[in-house]
Amino acid sequence: MDLKQVFEKAMQGEIEGRELYTIAAERSEDTKARQVFSFLAQEEDSHFEALKGMYHSYLRDEELPVPELPRLFDFEDATSPIFSREFKERLQGKHFEMSALSIALKLERDSFEFYGSMADESDDTQLRAFFEKLSAWEKDHYDALNREIAYLEGDYFTENRFSPF
Repeated sequence: MDLKQVFEKAMQGEIEGRELYTIAAERSEDTKARQVFSFLAQEEDSHFEALKGMYHSYLRDEELPVPELPRLFDFEDATSPIFSREFKERLQGKHFEMSALSIALKLERDSFEFYGSMADESDDTQLRAFFEKLSAWEKDHYDALNREIAYLEGDYFTENRFSPF
């Protein structure tokens, strides 16, 4: 495993997630969605900062101090973890929000799979635990996004007349 490439790819993924969530927070009209997307952007940023610190330490000293990452947000609402129920009632024309969810789902899947594979390949127990934690957090994001899409998708298709029935 080339750690330099691992960290570069991981940091790029965290930046992409942070930027997507920041834009989604700025553009969403739903208060709950703005808050959740902002929290997700903060989580991605904290992952980026931790990875950056580890990367610089590795380049400088060839050591990998593994920081603790506090969890910033918990998806406690199993029905609609991101958007309010009122948002579901106004789905017509909400193409940006649905597209953002879809793109975010792909980014989160790529992230948790990448971190999982890095954990599997790591011989260092601390580094493996760190990658496992990142993978689990990204999987939490993926699961919340997936639940949200499932919650909204049928009504979104109906409200926007995508279905012929």
